[in-house]
Amino acid sequence: MKTTLLSITMLLSVLILASCKKQEIKTTPLASIQITNVLIGGSELQFGTNAATIPSNAYTAYGILTGSQVLKLSSTVSPNPVYYNQTKDFVNGGVYSLFLTGTPATVEAVFLKEENIPSHTVDVFGARVINLVTDDVPISVNLQGSANGSFVSSLAYKAISTFKDVSSVATEGNKVFEFRDAATGALITSFTVPSYDLPRFRNITLVFSGALGEETVIRANNY
Repeated sequence: MKTTLLSITMLLSVLILASCKKQEIKTTPLASIQITNVLIGGSELQFGTNAATIPSNAYTAYGILTGSQVLKLSSTVSPNPVYYNQTKDFVNGGVYSLFLTGTPATVEAVFLKEENIPSHTVDVFGARVINLVTDDVPISVNLQGSANGSFVSSLAYKAISTFKDVSSVATEGNKVFEFRDAATGALITSFTVPSYDLPRFRNITLVFSGALGEETVIRANNY
């Protein structure tokens, strides 16, 4: 009897182990990329065959397979010219950003692997700035009411700052970022992060873009 029970127990153990092996889930290694489209006079962009497109002066985030992958971005307007076509390497769990600037005739790009997106445990958010205005004039940035250049002292064309903490206490109201000519201090434009939409505990990138004299700022969320 004991021999029979032992045999049954061993058989059940083998079946359980076999069942567990069959239920192993293999995950596909993935990275993510956020693409920002600030081409001057450009159009909505198609990323490969993805259904989600990237409107002008906006951004879209995608999942992407790891390894060497082709990043192909083309206009959605016929005859669908290709604006960007390069191969980049992606690691599992990696976070990447691609910014397209310039004009459809002369596209320029900033590609980076995000190494230092901070996390926040207090009532603040992180903000950084990238300068994509093609006149190649360094800019400075300050929060309204603070000294010129106190947030970013000088940022050259295609340069990006580090993330810096900004208070997101609701009672403080809107956060107004002022963009200035770094050499003269002259105000170029400003961008408001409204009090009702402060990205508490999160991070954003303020993309300074457009043509000389027609500069604008868009907000990209790096949650």
